[in-house]
Amino acid sequence: MLVLGIDTSSYANAIGVVDDGRVLADFVFETRHESLSKIMLNVDGVLKKANLGLEDIDGFGVGLGPGSWTGIRIGVTVGKIFAYCTGKPVKGISTLEVLAYGARDCHTLICPIVDAGARETIYTAFYRSGNDKVHQVGDYYVGDLPGLAEMIKEPVVLVAADVPKYRNVIGQLLKSNTIEALESAPGGAAVALLAAASLQSGEHDDTLALAPLYLKESTAKAFVNKYLKRAQAAQQG
Repeated sequence: MLVLGIDTSSYANAIGVVDDGRVLADFVFETRHESLSKIMLNVDGVLKKANLGLEDIDGFGVGLGPGSWTGIRIGVTVGKIFAYCTGKPVKGISTLEVLAYGARDCHTLICPIVDAGARETIYTAFYRSGNDKVHQVGDYYVGDLPGLAEMIKEPVVLVAADVPKYRNVIGQLLKSNTIEALESAPGGAAVALLAAASLQSGEHDDTLALAPLYLKESTAKAFVNKYLKRAQAAQQG
């Protein structure tokens, strides 16, 4: 099954093509302006290098975020356009799952992290691996690193584009050396592989209803929660 994967959750946009588990292309490019035209141009280039046309693709995978809200909307829109125009199925994949998938060979708890774009705020969730897959454990978390550190009760591998920063902070908070780190960004091939697994089992999304994954706390709520935590810490101290 030929699947085209797209992730635009950060400035490092990614496009990948897989065929029955084999990676045919995995291309990353940076875009801050004219994102839509650059994505379309690069999709065309990636397909040509693989000697394929859009009509050859059997299904599409798109990264749903969290991440750059504007970027994600563009990527999801492109995936929906491709699916609608070709009549092929589309599957949305959480960007956190894509990051966690890159650490699927790890036997500890996996914690992918995405910068939320607001001061000290991150998106994350916990995953476990098995049978070359990852599955989410618990809910998504939107908050700060101290809050995440409180949730970590066992050895963990952190996965992020800027992972040294997160590892240093969490390591200091936990005073533990049981934290591993994997520096990684969401890849188009990983999106395609995850989408292909779902599509092959008959799971796909409604093309018109597919929407980005929006997790971010409102600025006001994040502000209140941050200072409530500080006030509680001061009272306990």
